[in-house]
Amino acid sequence: MRLMLALLLLIKILQSHSLQAATYTVYSIDAPPLTMLDAKQAGIVGDVVIEAFTRLGHQVLLQEVPWKRAQRITREGENIFIMPLALLPSREEHFTWVAYIMDLERSFATTKLRINDYQQAKKTLNKVGVGLGSAQAQILKNKNFLDSQIVELKIGPSTAKMLQLGRIDAWFNGTPESIWYWNQLFPEQPLIIGDPVVTNLLFLAASKNTDVKLVQQIAIQIQLLHDEGFVEKTKQRYLAPQ
Repeated sequence: MRLMLALLLLIKILQSHSLQAATYTVYSIDAPPLTMLDAKQAGIVGDVVIEAFTRLGHQVLLQEVPWKRAQRITREGENIFIMPLALLPSREEHFTWVAYIMDLERSFATTKLRINDYQQAKKTLNKVGVGLGSAQAQILKNKNFLDSQIVELKIGPSTAKMLQLGRIDAWFNGTPESIWYWNQLFPEQPLIIGDPVVTNLLFLAASKNTDVKLVQQIAIQIQLLHDEGFVEKTKQRYLAPQ
Protein backbone atom coordinates (compact mmCIF):
# COMPACT_ATOMS: atom_id res chain seq x y z
CA MET A 1 0.00 0.00 0.00
CA ARG A 2 2.82 2.40 0.87
CA LEU A 3 4.52 1.60 -2.44
CA MET A 4 1.30 2.29 -4.34
CA LEU A 5 0.80 5.64 -2.57
CA ALA A 6 4.41 6.61 -3.27
CA LEU A 7 3.99 5.75 -6.93
CA LEU A 8 0.77 7.74 -7.20
CA LEU A 9 2.45 10.74 -5.58
CA LEU A 10 5.38 10.48 -7.97
CA ILE A 11 2.98 10.25 -10.92
CA LYS A 12 1.27 13.47 -9.83
CA ILE A 13 4.63 15.20 -9.56
CA LEU A 14 5.70 14.01 -12.99
CA GLN A 15 2.35 14.86 -14.53
CA SER A 16 2.66 18.39 -13.24
CA HIS A 17 5.74 18.60 -15.48
CA SER A 18 4.32 16.26 -18.11
CA LEU A 19 5.43 15.99 -21.70
CA GLN A 20 3.09 17.01 -24.48
CA ALA A 21 1.12 14.10 -25.92
CA ALA A 22 2.96 12.59 -28.86
CA THR A 23 3.32 9.52 -31.07
CA TYR A 24 6.36 7.35 -30.39
CA THR A 25 7.88 4.71 -32.63
CA VAL A 26 8.18 1.29 -31.04
CA TYR A 27 10.07 -1.36 -32.98
CA SER A 28 8.49 -4.75 -32.48
CA ILE A 29 8.38 -8.15 -34.10
CA ASP A 30 5.77 -10.73 -34.97
CA ALA A 31 6.64 -13.16 -32.17
CA PRO A 32 3.34 -14.30 -30.65
CA PRO A 33 2.24 -14.59 -27.96
CA LEU A 34 4.80 -12.02 -26.76
CA THR A 35 4.40 -9.42 -29.50
CA MET A 36 2.19 -9.07 -32.56
CA LEU A 37 2.00 -6.27 -35.09
CA ASP A 38 -1.62 -5.33 -34.38
CA ALA A 39 -2.13 -2.43 -31.99
CA LYS A 40 -5.50 -3.92 -30.94
CA GLN A 41 -3.97 -7.32 -30.18
CA ALA A 42 -0.26 -6.73 -29.73
CA GLY A 43 0.63 -9.75 -27.58
CA ILE A 44 1.52 -9.92 -23.89
CA VAL A 45 4.39 -7.45 -23.99
CA GLY A 46 2.78 -5.33 -26.67
CA ASP A 47 -0.51 -4.86 -24.83
CA VAL A 48 1.30 -3.85 -21.64
CA VAL A 49 3.51 -1.32 -23.43
CA ILE A 50 0.66 0.21 -25.43
CA GLU A 51 -1.47 0.52 -22.29
CA ALA A 52 1.35 2.37 -20.50
CA PHE A 53 1.77 4.87 -23.35
CA THR A 54 -2.01 5.28 -23.68
CA ARG A 55 -2.41 6.13 -19.99
CA LEU A 56 0.08 8.94 -20.50
CA GLY A 57 -1.90 10.27 -23.45
CA HIS A 58 0.65 9.10 -26.03
CA GLN A 59 0.16 6.96 -29.11
CA VAL A 60 2.35 4.11 -30.32
CA LEU A 61 3.43 3.51 -33.90
CA LEU A 62 4.48 -0.14 -34.24
CA GLN A 63 7.25 -0.71 -36.76
CA GLU A 64 8.80 -3.95 -38.00
CA VAL A 65 12.14 -4.38 -39.74
CA PRO A 66 14.62 -7.27 -39.44
CA TRP A 67 15.43 -7.63 -35.75
CA LYS A 68 19.15 -6.83 -36.01
CA ARG A 69 18.32 -3.64 -37.90
CA ALA A 70 15.63 -2.70 -35.39
CA GLN A 71 18.19 -2.92 -32.60
CA ARG A 72 20.69 -0.82 -34.56
CA ILE A 73 18.11 1.85 -35.40
CA THR A 74 17.06 2.04 -31.76
CA ARG A 75 20.65 2.20 -30.49
CA GLU A 76 21.55 5.00 -32.87
CA GLY A 77 18.26 6.91 -32.68
CA GLU A 78 16.56 9.32 -30.32
CA ASN A 79 13.36 8.64 -28.33
CA ILE A 80 12.87 5.31 -30.14
CA PHE A 81 11.62 2.23 -28.30
CA ILE A 82 11.96 -1.50 -28.90
CA MET A 83 10.16 -4.57 -27.51
CA PRO A 84 10.57 -7.23 -26.29
CA LEU A 85 14.29 -7.05 -25.64
CA ALA A 86 16.05 -9.55 -23.40
CA LEU A 87 18.50 -8.01 -20.96
CA LEU A 88 21.84 -9.59 -21.93
CA PRO A 89 25.33 -8.45 -20.86
CA SER A 90 26.26 -7.83 -24.51
CA ARG A 91 23.31 -5.44 -24.91
CA GLU A 92 23.25 -3.73 -21.54
CA GLU A 93 25.32 -0.62 -22.33
CA HIS A 94 23.70 0.04 -25.71
CA PHE A 95 20.11 0.76 -24.62
CA THR A 96 18.03 2.54 -22.03
CA TRP A 97 16.26 -0.22 -20.14
CA VAL A 98 12.90 1.40 -19.51
CA ALA A 99 10.90 -1.25 -17.67
CA TYR A 100 10.79 -4.96 -16.93
CA ILE A 101 7.74 -6.70 -18.43
CA MET A 102 8.05 -10.45 -17.79
CA ASP A 103 10.34 -13.47 -17.53
CA LEU A 104 10.87 -15.64 -20.58
CA GLU A 105 11.88 -19.29 -20.37
CA ARG A 106 13.90 -20.64 -23.27
CA SER A 107 14.13 -24.30 -24.22
CA PHE A 108 15.00 -26.72 -27.01
CA ALA A 109 12.02 -27.95 -29.00
CA THR A 110 12.30 -31.14 -31.08
CA THR A 111 10.14 -33.75 -32.76
CA LYS A 112 12.14 -36.78 -31.62
CA LEU A 113 14.50 -36.52 -28.64
CA ARG A 114 13.89 -34.46 -25.50
CA ILE A 115 16.81 -32.05 -24.96
CA ASN A 116 17.12 -30.79 -21.40
CA ASP A 117 20.47 -28.97 -21.23
CA TYR A 118 23.19 -27.32 -23.31
CA GLN A 119 25.68 -30.17 -22.94
CA GLN A 120 23.21 -32.70 -24.28
CA ALA A 121 22.35 -30.34 -27.13
CA LYS A 122 25.99 -29.80 -28.10
CA LYS A 123 26.64 -33.54 -28.20
CA THR A 124 23.50 -34.71 -30.01
CA LEU A 125 22.36 -31.89 -32.31
CA ASN A 126 23.93 -31.05 -35.65
CA LYS A 127 21.74 -28.08 -36.50
CA VAL A 128 19.88 -25.86 -34.04
CA GLY A 129 17.51 -23.24 -35.44
CA VAL A 130 17.43 -19.81 -33.81
CA GLY A 131 15.94 -16.46 -34.77
CA LEU A 132 18.24 -14.16 -36.76
CA GLY A 133 19.60 -11.50 -34.40
CA SER A 134 17.78 -13.04 -31.44
CA ALA A 135 19.00 -13.52 -27.88
CA GLN A 136 18.96 -17.27 -28.57
CA ALA A 137 21.70 -16.93 -31.18
CA GLN A 138 23.93 -15.01 -28.78
CA ILE A 139 23.25 -17.44 -25.92
CA LEU A 140 24.38 -20.46 -27.97
CA LYS A 141 27.51 -18.61 -29.11
CA ASN A 142 28.29 -17.77 -25.49
CA LYS A 143 27.86 -21.47 -24.64
CA ASN A 144 30.51 -22.35 -27.26
CA PHE A 145 28.26 -24.08 -29.76
CA LEU A 146 30.01 -24.50 -33.11
CA ASP A 147 29.10 -22.00 -35.80
CA SER A 148 28.09 -24.97 -37.96
CA GLN A 149 25.53 -26.01 -35.31
CA ILE A 150 23.76 -22.64 -35.20
CA VAL A 151 21.30 -21.97 -38.02
CA GLU A 152 19.99 -18.40 -37.91
CA LEU A 153 16.60 -18.06 -39.59
CA LYS A 154 14.12 -15.24 -40.04
CA ILE A 155 12.14 -14.90 -36.82
CA GLY A 156 8.66 -16.32 -37.19
CA PRO A 157 7.00 -19.52 -38.40
CA SER A 158 9.79 -20.48 -40.82
CA THR A 159 11.82 -22.12 -38.04
CA ALA A 160 8.87 -24.29 -37.02
CA LYS A 161 8.48 -25.37 -40.64
CA MET A 162 12.18 -26.20 -40.89
CA LEU A 163 11.91 -28.35 -37.76
CA GLN A 164 8.83 -30.16 -39.04
CA LEU A 165 10.60 -30.90 -42.33
CA GLY A 166 13.67 -32.24 -40.51
CA ARG A 167 16.02 -29.59 -41.90
CA ILE A 168 17.06 -28.65 -38.37
CA ASP A 169 17.30 -30.99 -35.38
CA ALA A 170 15.94 -28.58 -32.78
CA TRP A 171 14.53 -25.12 -32.31
CA PHE A 172 16.07 -23.09 -29.49
CA ASN A 173 13.58 -20.40 -28.65
CA GLY A 174 11.30 -18.81 -26.10
CA THR A 175 9.04 -21.64 -24.98
CA PRO A 176 5.68 -19.80 -25.34
CA GLU A 177 6.50 -18.73 -28.91
CA SER A 178 7.57 -22.22 -29.99
CA ILE A 179 4.37 -23.75 -28.63
CA TRP A 180 2.23 -20.98 -30.15
CA TYR A 181 3.58 -21.37 -33.70
CA TRP A 182 3.62 -25.17 -33.58
CA ASN A 183 0.00 -25.35 -32.44
CA GLN A 184 -1.02 -22.99 -35.24
CA LEU A 185 0.85 -24.87 -37.97
CA PHE A 186 0.98 -28.52 -36.90
CA PRO A 187 -1.70 -29.10 -34.25
CA GLU A 188 -1.82 -32.85 -34.88
CA GLN A 189 1.93 -33.43 -34.51
CA PRO A 190 3.48 -33.55 -31.01
CA LEU A 191 6.24 -31.10 -30.16
CA ILE A 192 8.76 -32.19 -27.53
CA ILE A 193 9.74 -29.32 -25.21
CA GLY A 194 12.80 -29.85 -23.03
CA ASP A 195 13.42 -28.38 -19.60
CA PRO A 196 13.98 -24.60 -19.53
CA VAL A 197 17.72 -24.00 -19.86
CA VAL A 198 17.67 -20.28 -19.22
CA THR A 199 15.23 -17.62 -18.06
CA ASN A 200 15.72 -14.06 -19.30
CA LEU A 201 14.13 -10.79 -18.29
CA LEU A 202 12.16 -9.14 -21.09
CA PHE A 203 12.14 -5.34 -21.16
CA LEU A 204 10.79 -2.38 -23.00
CA ALA A 205 14.04 -0.70 -24.05
CA ALA A 206 14.82 2.57 -25.78
CA SER A 207 17.60 4.57 -27.40
CA LYS A 208 20.36 5.73 -25.11
CA ASN A 209 19.35 9.22 -26.20
CA THR A 210 15.79 9.19 -24.83
CA ASP A 211 14.06 11.86 -22.75
CA VAL A 212 14.69 10.99 -19.10
CA LYS A 213 11.31 12.30 -17.97
CA LEU A 214 9.52 10.20 -20.57
CA VAL A 215 11.41 7.09 -19.47
CA GLN A 216 10.46 7.75 -15.84
CA GLN A 217 6.80 8.21 -16.69
CA ILE A 218 6.57 5.03 -18.73
CA ALA A 219 8.48 3.02 -16.13
CA ILE A 220 6.05 4.13 -13.41
CA GLN A 221 3.02 3.26 -15.53
CA ILE A 222 4.35 -0.22 -16.26
CA GLN A 223 5.07 -0.79 -12.58
CA LEU A 224 1.47 0.20 -11.82
CA LEU A 225 0.28 -2.30 -14.44
CA HIS A 226 2.22 -4.98 -12.58
CA ASP A 227 0.76 -3.86 -9.23
CA GLU A 228 -2.80 -3.80 -10.58
CA GLY A 229 -2.53 -7.34 -11.96
CA PHE A 230 -2.88 -6.10 -15.56
CA VAL A 231 0.32 -7.86 -16.68
CA GLU A 232 -0.61 -11.21 -15.14
CA LYS A 233 -4.15 -11.08 -16.55
CA THR A 234 -2.74 -10.30 -20.00
CA LYS A 235 -0.40 -13.31 -19.79
CA GLN A 236 -3.26 -15.57 -18.79
CA ARG A 237 -5.42 -14.30 -21.64
CA TYR A 238 -2.83 -15.09 -24.30
CA LEU A 239 -1.52 -18.32 -22.84
CA ALA A 240 -4.85 -19.93 -21.97
CA PRO A 241 -5.63 -23.03 -24.07
CA GLN A 242 -7.75 -22.21 -27.10
